[in-house]
Amino acid sequence: MHTDNALYVENPQKSEYARRIYCDAVTALSENGFAEYEKNPDAPLLAHTLGAPLNLKISHSPTLSHEYVGCDSLCEIFRLRINVLPNLPFFGILFIPHNAEPPAPLCIACHGYLGTPELMYGMHGKNGYSGLIEKLLQNGFAVFSPQLLMWNCGFNPAKPHYETQYNRPELDRCFRKKGAAIAALEIFSILQSITALSNIRALDLTHLSACGMSYGAYLTMRAMALDKRIQRGFFMSCFDGGDDSRFPEWQPQPGFNLLRDGEIAGMCSPRPVTVEVGQTDDIFPPSGALREAETAKKAYHCAGEPENFTLSIWHGGHIVNPETKCAEFLKG
Repeated sequence: MHTDNALYVENPQKSEYARRIYCDAVTALSENGFAEYEKNPDAPLLAHTLGAPLNLKISHSPTLSHEYVGCDSLCEIFRLRINVLPNLPFFGILFIPHNAEPPAPLCIACHGYLGTPELMYGMHGKNGYSGLIEKLLQNGFAVFSPQLLMWNCGFNPAKPHYETQYNRPELDRCFRKKGAAIAALEIFSILQSITALSNIRALDLTHLSACGMSYGAYLTMRAMALDKRIQRGFFMSCFDGGDDSRFPEWQPQPGFNLLRDGEIAGMCSPRPVTVEVGQTDDIFPPSGALREAETAKKAYHCAGEPENFTLSIWHGGHIVNPETKCAEFLKG
């Protein structure tokens, strides 16, 4: 439902089926693994470091179906189901702005821990995303926001709650017994989603960009490092290295060294990247970002485009900067 000049609001129950189907499919994959696929020796180092399915030979062409959700004063809204593997449906929301001449440039926008794409847009209540998708739409972007296996199912009583239960650390432990990882699976799903979205004529992927907040930044920055189709990136509230005892799933596969955030950003060079972190962020303090930025700057300098990497520190905490220039930067 919506009223004039108000963003679309939806009962969370309407999208619960998508979270349930996705959770069930990921759980089944964690048990069954990827034994039917061969290793790809030519996969980049980052893919081997992150693990399967990124380092496998997978020829599956993703298929896409959609459900019309509704519209508001800014956009039309569609819930997408993308079969990124024959046994893995991946979900997300596609926002198509009214004010853009088709094809509209596409931006991938990823929520953080305890988030959903609906929450990121404000469909499910208050959040720390500071109207980010709304700003992207106002700047003429179409936005695809994936549903990651990170929604709040009771971890934080102060945030909107979702019914489908999951145990991400346990799923990651199961995947790692098979040379895989939950983060690798979701990065792979983002990249397969880009392939599926490239068949939609209303979208312009020649100027594809990506942004993410917190855990969403961790995943989208690695997606950009792996896929040159992503032309510009804006990563918020997570640039502290990538080695953190609170997140064991960030560890590399056995036999590979950790690739830190500064190195990952450097792999995106010479494509333009901005990292934005909060001065008072108590989860990922800016000291780590300052250290990692030095590594990224060296890579951009070696690529001959030192001006294409920027670290911005704003006076706030672990939320999207309400005054962020993310949309303007991604517009180029």
